[in-house]
Amino acid sequence: MVQPHTNLSVISPVRSKVISLTSRGLFAILLVFFTGCGSVAPSEKQTDTNKKGSSEDTVASGTKVIPVKSVVKKFNWPFWRGPQKDGMSQETDWNTDWKTPPESIWVNQIGIGYSAVSIDKGRLFTMGHPAGTETETMWCFDAVTGKELWSKSYPCILLDHLHKGGPCATPTIDGEFVYFNSREGEVRKVKAKDGEIIWTISLQKELDIELPEWGFSCSAILNGDEIIFEAGSVVGVDKQTGKIKWKTRPRMPGYGTPELFTFNNKPYLCDLTNEGISVIDMTSHKEVTFVPWDSPYKTNSTTPIWHNGQLFISTGYNIGCTLLNFDGKELTEVYKNKNMRNHMNSCVLHEGYLYGVDGNSHNPRTVTVNCIDWKTGQIAWEQRDLGCGALTATKDHLIVLSDTGDLVLAKLTPDAFHELGRVRVMHEQCWTVPTLCNGLIYCRGADGTLACVDVRLKP
Repeated sequence: MVQPHTNLSVISPVRSKVISLTSRGLFAILLVFFTGCGSVAPSEKQTDTNKKGSSEDTVASGTKVIPVKSVVKKFNWPFWRGPQKDGMSQETDWNTDWKTPPESIWVNQIGIGYSAVSIDKGRLFTMGHPAGTETETMWCFDAVTGKELWSKSYPCILLDHLHKGGPCATPTIDGEFVYFNSREGEVRKVKAKDGEIIWTISLQKELDIELPEWGFSCSAILNGDEIIFEAGSVVGVDKQTGKIKWKTRPRMPGYGTPELFTFNNKPYLCDLTNEGISVIDMTSHKEVTFVPWDSPYKTNSTTPIWHNGQLFISTGYNIGCTLLNFDGKELTEVYKNKNMRNHMNSCVLHEGYLYGVDGNSHNPRTVTVNCIDWKTGQIAWEQRDLGCGALTATKDHLIVLSDTGDLVLAKLTPDAFHELGRVRVMHEQCWTVPTLCNGLIYCRGADGTLACVDVRLKP
């Protein structure tokens, strides 16, 4: 059922803090307190701090105000795995000389969770669960200055079973609107400029399913006049009305986001659930083929990768990876091995090689960053001591955020792992993929730290 939104009560939101570096590289903190003595009303809340500024915005640093130069916003990162849906940035003009480590120009506290960021038209969107509350918050910041533009909260459980908890889905930007999927599977369409909610639906109610053990984590997929989610069934939701248009047969929900692809000029979707690998015909919305792919703890949570008629799947808990041929009717195995075991974050593919994190979060000492051959699955190299973190890439560089908060730059090559520099960004668990956009790298920690690292070229 679609819920209209009228007569919202307006409350002060959980506030973020903004931090900037002094000339000596030390953090100066502007401490901001929770309102209402930490109590949060069960109704939705919003603060609109949208204000016109000068060409030079400012970031607070203790009692100082430090200018932050704006950048030309020529790139965006509007949804999960970026505009090319491959987890890679197209940027080339950014600072890759880290002999002098780059600095964080701002740090905000956004609440517990694992949601990555989405960026468009100078606005950054993400989600978090403020500590000590029973609410989740949608955030919108100025992507350059870190200034809060608006925030809106709603009731939601933390669901911190064997991890920190909080939201896992990444917001999806579609022009002037943004789609958010909460930990409880409530999907909201909001206006990007001010957070006004257009409609809300509950995937639990619409599909008549219980809350999965680890909640909902699928990010919205744009597909014409609809958005797509995996929630056991794959569902198409009308963008305008929020009504379910179609759904596939139900399976045990997974925790990743499916992959849309085209084969022989026909649209398909690959969905990894906790039962296996499904390929859906997006014209008939019927399952074309299915391959079992079990998980010992029912935690399949990665996005399949499509390339030249083949699908790559990788999951953790010592299951490993597989490459499958697709002929329009069936999936057939090319190889299956344990050389890439993605626990939570998917690989990136570049010039015939996959780069990804191999291993599990509960045993980070054994985790490696691996490079494997797409065609054969054989290891080109492996690198220890980065833990179960996450990575992204450009055409020449690998950007790794370790699971303890080190941001590492390396060459993107199958020859060897060649580190070019690193900087400590935060001191907390980091499982969320970093994002490079317009010369700024955004790093998110599970306790709620969102740091913006400046890698813009200097004039």
